[in-house]
Amino acid sequence: MSKRNYWPITTILVIIITLFVFSWLTVEVDFPAFQYSEGYSRRLIPAEPYDNIATMVSRFLWEYRALDLIGQAFVIVAAVVCCLAMLKTTEGGH
Repeated sequence: MSKRNYWPITTILVIIITLFVFSWLTVEVDFPAFQYSEGYSRRLIPAEPYDNIATMVSRFLWEYRALDLIGQAFVIVAAVVCCLAMLKTTEGGH
């Protein structure tokens, strides 16, 4: 078999390994952004009127910063894969 037939398998393997690494990082590594949100209550929906909804939303985003980081990492990996796909040679050699 030629090298060309292994590209899809290699790409899928790299994506799966990258997802496992990012998942492991979010579980095992303590992000420094979490230290700023310690000490706040975990209540997401306030019982009183929504006067301070902006502070509640920003607190949620800082407490769950890993979700944002995983999304950003996925977008970067997808962009790299798409750039590599654009640089791939075609059958005609052009």
